[in-house]
Amino acid sequence: MHVRMDRQLYLGTDWSDSLTDRAQSVAGLVAVLSSDAARRRRLRRHEAFLDTDLSAQLQAALGAKYTIVRELGGGGMSRVFLADDLALQRAIVIKVLHPELAAGVNAARFNREVLLSARLQHPHIVPVLTAGEVEGLPYYVMPFVTGKTLRERIAAGPMSITESVGILSDVAKALGYAHAEGVVHRDIKPDNILLSGGAAAVADFGIAKALSSARQQTPHESLTLLGTSLGTPAYMAPEQVAGDPNTDHRADIYSLGCVAYEMLSGQSPFAGKSPQQMLAAHVMALPTAIGEHREGVPLGLATLVMQCLEKEPARRPQSASDITSALESTGAHEVVAARASSPRRMWMLAAAVMVVMATFAVPAYRRMRPADTPSDALTLAVAPFEVLDPQLTLWKEGIVDVLSRNLDGAGPIRALSPSVTIKGWEGRAERTAAVAFGKRVGAHLVIYGQLQSAGRDLVSAKLWIVDAERDAPPVEVEVRDSIGRMDRVTDSLSFRSLAAIGRMRTIGAAQLASLGSNSLPAIRAFLHGAQFFRRAQWDSAATSLREAVSIDSTFGIAFAMLGEAYGWTGDGGERLWKAYESAGRQIRPGLSPHDSLTLAAVHHFAKWNAGGTERAAEIRRAFEAAAAVTERYPDDAAAWYLLGDMRFHHDKNLTEREALSYFDRAILADSGFAPAYIHAIELAYRHGADAGARYARAYVAWAPASEARRSMALALQLSSGALRDDERRALLDTMSQAVVGSAWAALRRLPDSAEVTVTMLRAAERRAGAKAGQFRARLADALGFRGHIAEAWRLALETHAYTAAQIAALGLVPADSAARAIGPWITREDEASFSVLPALGAARDTVTLKRLTTGAEQRARTDTSAQRRAVLTYFGAAARAYSVLATGDSAKATTLFDALSDSLYAFPVDQFIRARLVARTDPRRALVMLSRMNPSIDLLYVARELERARIAERLGEREQAVDAYAFVAAAWRNSDAAPLRDAVKESVTALGRLDSDGRMRSALTSPARRN
Repeated sequence: MHVRMDRQLYLGTDWSDSLTDRAQSVAGLVAVLSSDAARRRRLRRHEAFLDTDLSAQLQAALGAKYTIVRELGGGGMSRVFLADDLALQRAIVIKVLHPELAAGVNAARFNREVLLSARLQHPHIVPVLTAGEVEGLPYYVMPFVTGKTLRERIAAGPMSITESVGILSDVAKALGYAHAEGVVHRDIKPDNILLSGGAAAVADFGIAKALSSARQQTPHESLTLLGTSLGTPAYMAPEQVAGDPNTDHRADIYSLGCVAYEMLSGQSPFAGKSPQQMLAAHVMALPTAIGEHREGVPLGLATLVMQCLEKEPARRPQSASDITSALESTGAHEVVAARASSPRRMWMLAAAVMVVMATFAVPAYRRMRPADTPSDALTLAVAPFEVLDPQLTLWKEGIVDVLSRNLDGAGPIRALSPSVTIKGWEGRAERTAAVAFGKRVGAHLVIYGQLQSAGRDLVSAKLWIVDAERDAPPVEVEVRDSIGRMDRVTDSLSFRSLAAIGRMRTIGAAQLASLGSNSLPAIRAFLHGAQFFRRAQWDSAATSLREAVSIDSTFGIAFAMLGEAYGWTGDGGERLWKAYESAGRQIRPGLSPHDSLTLAAVHHFAKWNAGGTERAAEIRRAFEAAAAVTERYPDDAAAWYLLGDMRFHHDKNLTEREALSYFDRAILADSGFAPAYIHAIELAYRHGADAGARYARAYVAWAPASEARRSMALALQLSSGALRDDERRALLDTMSQAVVGSAWAALRRLPDSAEVTVTMLRAAERRAGAKAGQFRARLADALGFRGHIAEAWRLALETHAYTAAQIAALGLVPADSAARAIGPWITREDEASFSVLPALGAARDTVTLKRLTTGAEQRARTDTSAQRRAVLTYFGAAARAYSVLATGDSAKATTLFDALSDSLYAFPVDQFIRARLVARTDPRRALVMLSRMNPSIDLLYVARELERARIAERLGEREQAVDAYAFVAAAWRNSDAAPLRDAVKESVTALGRLDSDGRMRSALTSPARRN
């Protein structure tokens, strides 16, 4: 049996050879302490108590339920014995009270009072299991817990601010719970605070109350008259010292202030005084400011501690919950500021990996634990619980969400994504199924369990932890509490599970995390939302998540998920970004590493959207934070999707195949994760109808009835080639605009001979009536993509679409007529103005280009708007580049185009010309540029592919050349422009040269190839 326990926790004292020191931890009898004779009598009684052999009598009193193993130690106000609980196969501790405390105590009443306190079930409370009497002395039983006391930790050396805040927060949570249950501790001190598994737990709850309640008193006799003001002199509240019968829970708050003072300064508020002097000081003296003992204590934290030490209870924080909130909102955040110079320590709070300052989230995370790779992790899978009562149905999956987050990041523990475990669990709550499940999902440990009613308004939550790699029986954990307090149930399960895991595997220092909300109604709403989200029921998910954040406006991960839901309900835009901004503001200590990094990612994403000079840095930080989640949780579908989605939309260096690989990883992790399919379907259709249909069919096969499912089903029908033109038109006329729009987005890269996207946009334009204009610019792009230049040019001129710039730049209309047609757009001063530059360049109108350069540069120097200055600066630089190109100076033009910014503004024609110029001297670099994600699906999309094919063939990159040539041949096969028809002939010839049997083309579109 592993027996490494701090003796002081169970002894409840810090006894030394000095009688005065012993009195520090006794129940504070002032009158007795003042008498030498009394001290001698107490010493004799104490020695007699220690000399008595209690083992046999105690074993007899315990009966067959417990077996005494040995005595842990003697001294203080109790004798402590280690025993085995035979029924539950666990170690327990039995504490027999000193005769001094037992004097005048009715043992039967003491037993009843202790059992009333035994109802306390909280992750930061060491519970009392039972009580009894031996040789006239009361005893009580507690679980045996490995660890050390806070007294030991303080003695070991200075405590960091973050460690102190973490411990104080745990103790405050325990007090808040106990006070709500009507239990006041009355003896909070470092000796009664146990540090184990990275968390703090309070022992001896209810013992002081049981002693006072069970003491036999005459009518109107107070504790003061009896000489037994319970408490420890160094930590007693003034009202305790005075024996005030109205002493309430605020005495514990004062004692916690004393403990906090000692943790931060290294000594108790009135250290160095005799017990009598200490008691008097608590009533009359003011403690020295913490700052005089230690520099660097955050002001908010120091102020909070001194408020707890106010003499008048009404001037202290009025509840322990207030202390918890204050620690989160002031102390914890100021800890970050105090530690900004130490990156490694800044990112740690009570041994938990978390992101506190999002600006430096990922670099700090990587510095913090360089050896903490997924292979070092202890992977944990929490399976859905068996629910035997319909009113607990929410918690079948909800308990997976909560336990996974609470345990994730506790030491080496890595909890698998709830979506993976919920969809992957197929068994019942028994060991064989759990072991098989663990091996299937790659988990070292599996938690499975049951929830059922346990009488009126009570729930019995029972879980088992099984080691999937070792042949050992599962460890059982059980909690009973009110059905209405499932938050307490999950907290207790989390704490006890962590302790059990610590006995099964070596996990070192470990700290439980949390969902980030203390509101049970908010947690319930979040769990509903998470379940809807996993099933792609976006509207329902958004409704529940809005409820969660309206109840608790600090619920960070709920805001993040709400932003995602908005993105899929069509309510994206401003609502999405506001949700992300709110999520980013809730990065705080105590969250799981997964949620902390996720919040950091969306925080930077929102800051990128807000604009400013740091946009490029913000989007890079967003990518890094999202990538850190995938590194730490390689089987998390949501993490891969988040990273893929951000880079798909905003990473100008990403290739389409790389983008698809992110969504493939998400689908591989969880084939039922709906968001991962949407962009994957779109990207796969780039490689043909069969490639896209594989993804679309997989999505439609399982997805619930929704607009997204109808859209993908429509895309499948339209891309199959089985419908005639009139059948396609008739089908489109029966669908809503939203469904058609989503299907069009999925198919817009498809280079099919039927040109279904053109048909779809014509149908949308036809049905739009007065709003048809909004579809014409898209139709111009689609027609350009298919090489129908005549109609695309007409629509582009009508709608001022950028397609006109592309047509002009490629020389598909006479240069002079293009310049005349587009030239007047320069006065619009919007995106259409940038179309003028390629047209003027093609017409070699250097005079106008130089004039535009000078005008833009002059305005940029005087404009008061930073955004307009940036636009004007880019415009002037681009005009200068086109002017030089028009003169035929390709070397200088290459330098100028290469210098154009591609972070704030990246106009496709400018980037295309840049790549073509670079290719003359550095074709491999140009190939990289042309392989990046195409910014729009239009004429230039295919032109870039043609250029990529030519350069790839020249460099011997046969695979790239075949892929690009095949796409050009398919996309422009029906073109009405001679230069584009010539490009098709060129492509077909090249394919015959490079891939005559078509094997490479087939391999390029296979699923195995993509993964």
